[in-house]
This record gives sequence, C-alpha cells and structure tokens, in this order.
Amino acid sequence: MLDYQIAAVPRRNRVRGLAMELLRQRFPDSSDPRREWLPPKPDWKTGLPDLDVLEDELERVRERRGKIVLYGHDDMDGITGLFVGLRVLRREGFHVVPILPRREFEDYGLLPERMAPHLSRGDLLLTVDYGCSAVKGVRWAREVGARVVITDHHTLNPPLPDVHGLVDPQVYGSDATATVLAGCGVLYAALCSIWPKWEDDDQLLAAVALGTVSDRVPLLGWNRALLHMAGQIRREALTAGLRVMMDAWPGDGYVWSGGMVRHAITSTVGKGNGSGIDQMLDFMFSQDEPSCRKAWTEMRQHSDQRAHVLSSLVKDAMKRKDDQADAYGMILVKMPEIPSGMGGTLASKLSKIYRRGAIVVSRREDGALVGEARSPGDWNMAGFLVSLKEHFTSAGGHVKAAGFTYAGTSWEELRDVLISHMPEYPTNPVPRPHVDMELASQPDPSEFVCLAPFGPDFPPPALKIDGMRYLLNVAGEPGWCITEDSGE
Repeated sequence: MLDYQIAAVPRRNRVRGLAMELLRQRFPDSSDPRREWLPPKPDWKTGLPDLDVLEDELERVRERRGKIVLYGHDDMDGITGLFVGLRVLRREGFHVVPILPRREFEDYGLLPERMAPHLSRGDLLLTVDYGCSAVKGVRWAREVGARVVITDHHTLNPPLPDVHGLVDPQVYGSDATATVLAGCGVLYAALCSIWPKWEDDDQLLAAVALGTVSDRVPLLGWNRALLHMAGQIRREALTAGLRVMMDAWPGDGYVWSGGMVRHAITSTVGKGNGSGIDQMLDFMFSQDEPSCRKAWTEMRQHSDQRAHVLSSLVKDAMKRKDDQADAYGMILVKMPEIPSGMGGTLASKLSKIYRRGAIVVSRREDGALVGEARSPGDWNMAGFLVSLKEHFTSAGGHVKAAGFTYAGTSWEELRDVLISHMPEYPTNPVPRPHVDMELASQPDPSEFVCLAPFGPDFPPPALKIDGMRYLLNVAGEPGWCITEDSGE
C-alpha cells in the first residue's frame, strides 16, 4: 500500500529558498503555495458528477447479467483508460467488451456501426475519454435499449447527449479541481470512488501516469497528486508491457518534464495506422517480457521513421498556410496527404512554431475531409468547431485540442466555412514566455529540481538575468539555457 501523506512530507520539506519563492510567485493568492503545487490525496467524489449514477448502473447491469461495452479513444489517454476500465471491471466480475475506433477511416464519436455487433438491450455503454458531444451515437444506443454513462474530460458544448450519467468534471465549471484530469484519470477516479481498494494499484497508477502526461493536460492539482502516487509504484508489480514503458520513462525519480516523457514514450507508440497504438492494449496486459521488449524496439524504429516524415510535413505545411486565416490570427493548412495519425502532431508543431492556433485539414482514405486543431493560447478549439456542427458529421475535443470530419467533399467550401467563422472567435495575443523572477546571477539549478515534474501550466522555472531569459533544463544534468521557449 502507498502512504501518500508520509511520502509527500520529505518532498515538501525540500522546497525552500528560491524554490519556495517561485511557488509564491506562481500561486500568489494561496496561503500555502506548497499545497497548491502538491495537494493532498484527492477525494474523488468531490470533483466528479454522477458517480452515484455510475455505481447504480454498474449494479443494475450486474443484476441483469448484461455486459459492459467500454468505448475508448484511439490515443494514449483513451488506451490507458481502456486498460483501467478492463482491469478493474473484469476483476470485479463484469463481462466487458472493449471498442477502439480507427480514425484513419472512421469519424470521431460513438459510431453505431462499431457498437452494433456488441451492444444489446440491457447492456451498459460506458465510455472513456469520449462521448460528451456524441448526440447521435448516444441516441442510437438508447434506441437499442442500452443504458449509457459517459466518462470524459472534454469541453461541454451543447447540445449534450441524452445520457443516463455524465461523469465529466467540466459539468462543475472550468475552475473545478478535477477539470485538469485526463480521460483515463476521470475513469480511474470514478472507479476508485466506488471501489477504494483499487486506488493504490500499481498497474492502474502506471497506466494513468502514461495517459495523463501523453494528453498534455495541466500538471497541477489532482494530476500532480496522481503523478506523485505513480512515482512510488513497485516495478515488480507491473505487467511486462507496463514495465517496459516505465523503464523508458526519462529522468531521475521526479526530475522530468512532460515533453521528455512524450518524446521517449508517447512518440514511440505513435498514433494511427501501423503505429504501436494498434497493439498497445494487448501490450499493456502482456506478461511476456521478451516479446514486449522486441515490440518496443520495433516501435522505436518506426518512431524514428515517422520523425523524418514529420519534419518534411512541417516544412511543406509552412509553405501552404492560408494567408487569409493568418490575418485572423490562425494557421489553416490543407495538406495533400498526411500519414494516418500525424495530423494532430503536425498541428501541434505548427501551433508551437507560430504561437497561435492551427488547423490542419487532409483527405482521408474514404475521401472525407478531416481536420486536427491545436492551440497554445486561449482560442477555444472545441467551441469553435462545435459551433459549426451543422457542417460536420462529427466534431469535439477541448480548448487546446479538437478535431472534426466535414460533411461535404469540397475543400473550397470547407475553407470558406472555417474562415468566415473565425472573426466570431477572436484570439488574444499568446502570452510571452514566462519569467518567474529577475536575479543578478545564475543560482544553482539544483535548487529548483525539487519542483519537478514540469509540464503544461507548470513549466520549468525561468529567470531573467542581465536582460536574458534563462530556462531550467532537466534533460540530463540540470542547467540553465538561454531560450524564449516555454519549456513545453
């Protein structure tokens, strides 16, 4: 069993001097900045709605001897969430059937054609990292006679689906503590609130750590508590697949950044047709260590190949960006061809380069136009796309990452729809890279490593010295580098 409170004390005691001053700068309204940075173990029931509905529906499906159809998202957040659901629910005696969409040729959302072979009257459709905008898919499931509970973390953009339960922290508003959770974290928290014995399970914590960091959610609040718990897992208690991935986790103990983890693990797994995501669920459950290590080596080789392809795509996309969209403060690019799973990564790269929202559109194998959108600032990508839902067969996501499938086939018409709507979602300037404090000379970088891990909404410390900005680099021996990069 993990003792969160006892293990946390020595870490908190190490926060002193300049590190403590930095926390005061970042949490100026808090009487205890250390508690903001590393909160107590969460009370999951206080942050998630409809947990009583989920518990009741699970009991009902058990009594009916029905099955649970667990519908996940085809990325690391969704896959790790599927792992969490399958491990807990099957061990609790339920018959669970997982569904993982293939978005290289399928729309985003709950697809009736994917559910039809599995979902029957009296079953429970339970989602992870998915479904808060799936009006049509939920309607179909209910017409079949199934019960439906959505667990998600994405932005809620009406109309919402008519579900029996919606376990999404966004219901409580953007300031709610649990809104930082990734989709895998929401399902983990929901199931642990029902069966507390699973809260300290090493395999669940490893999976949730992988999904959380991969999904670029804020490394604050409950996520930092989860990552602290995951830092104490026993490697010998993991499956061979999870152990291989945790062995690849970079950094020494807690001293790492989200970008380092995504480079070492998330990028290795990849996304889309031919990537490791296709085998990841079986990989995480596997106890065959030689087979897992061989598969991981092959994934790394494919990852290197994808990196070369992505580099060429970025150069091409920079030449193709739309001038009119650029005038509205957005990057819009139509690419003639993008390998499956790379659209979101390309949009992220463009967003980082130009420091503004980016939408990358390509044509899928079946001829449909699909888009991936990313934002480093305040542009509400999900709100923007969902507001155009009459033009799309599917659209969803959250403020900084979203996607859509266009209902038509004409790029010119889609471009007009997107650009004509951009003035209704004006952007504010993306904030300049942060500076935490101004000093006369460089301090010992080791004074700040106690604040790691670093990631979204909690970047590495940045100092201003003689007019230059120095960012803490924790990749290898801690040190200072001159850069305008945010650190994430």
